[in-house]
Amino acid sequence: MRAYRELFAVPGVRSLAVAAVATRIAAPMLTLALFLAVVDAGRSYAVAGLVLTGFAAALALSVPVSARLVDRLAPRRILLGWSAAHLTAYAVLILALATGSSIGVLVTCAVALGASAPPAGPVVRATWPAFVPSHRLQTAFALDGVVNEAMYVTGPLLVSLLLLFVGPIVVVGVAGLVMLVGILLLVRTPSVRPRATAERRNYLGPLSTGQVRLLLVMIVCDAFAFGAVVVAAPAAAAEADSPGAAGLLVGAVSLGTVLSALVYGTRPRATSLGRQLVLFHAVSALVVAGVSLAPTLLVLGLALLAVGLVGGPRDTLHQLALGEAAPTQYRTEAYAWMGSAMWVGYALGSGAAGQLISLAGDDVDVAFVAAGGVTALAALLSPLVRSTRESAVAEGAQA
Repeated sequence: MRAYRELFAVPGVRSLAVAAVATRIAAPMLTLALFLAVVDAGRSYAVAGLVLTGFAAALALSVPVSARLVDRLAPRRILLGWSAAHLTAYAVLILALATGSSIGVLVTCAVALGASAPPAGPVVRATWPAFVPSHRLQTAFALDGVVNEAMYVTGPLLVSLLLLFVGPIVVVGVAGLVMLVGILLLVRTPSVRPRATAERRNYLGPLSTGQVRLLLVMIVCDAFAFGAVVVAAPAAAAEADSPGAAGLLVGAVSLGTVLSALVYGTRPRATSLGRQLVLFHAVSALVVAGVSLAPTLLVLGLALLAVGLVGGPRDTLHQLALGEAAPTQYRTEAYAWMGSAMWVGYALGSGAAGQLISLAGDDVDVAFVAAGGVTALAALLSPLVRSTRESAVAEGAQA
């Protein structure tokens, strides 16, 4: 792990990593705690799902807006201002839950909470290239991916632990406090500086760049596959009369992602981004589709572990490629659109998997095959990806 030791030796990396952990764990804590708090308030699971949908939709739509303001103005000012609004939305939502407010009020409060979420994730990702040497970026983004994946496992576990002592409404408040701590740590990171620029801007921002649009489409495809797997794996467990294995199956994907990203972060960048993306997407497509051939739950778990092992390096490459493709003045917004693309792909994949399984008479294999097919589409697009460094070399050769 020499690469990670050298990365943490860079001034500011430790504080940025801690800020990333705090801000990333808040979201999975909130989603589970909010779901349980709505049910605990006497509402149905359908209402709880509607509240979470309102929160997620507002979050996906609003973060690119706040990230654009970060690119144009002082990041610290935007983060602190959005955090103040976010804490207010937390307080109003908790009050609405405690007083038994109507469904409309709860959904509205959840939408306000999502709309006011600070763009912490995009700021962290956009900050890595600002102070980490270029030869350490692969390690930095691998670490970022590991933190992101690990927090989605750790967050629900922390909620379960807290529920032994307090009610779900209190845990919702704890999630808000964790986010606040993360933001305060982030704004104190020396590398989070104003990025205002005098360069001419346009309304499309990073979406005006073809390479950014291409990468976002590929990210939607990969998130689609993950969403389909998250639905199909529990369905397979239920079909095998082992519903308790659902969490283990989904966890196998996360475990594989964390392990492979950690290892990939220690490796030198040997080939071009495009070639690596082709390789990992092609292998991912074959592995995901091949999951449908698993004869037992044990084999299915091993196959899903393999899906994660391929996904870790691929997701790291996405961050590297997007950072190189996005113009500097739009970098934070580009990473915000990456998050939105992941939410969109996940929603499409989980929804499509549920419909396909139902139409196929509860045959879960069709969902895995569909997920593999969508990942194959990303593999076909991968050769079109060219990094800034590779483009410069090509232009030099032509000159």
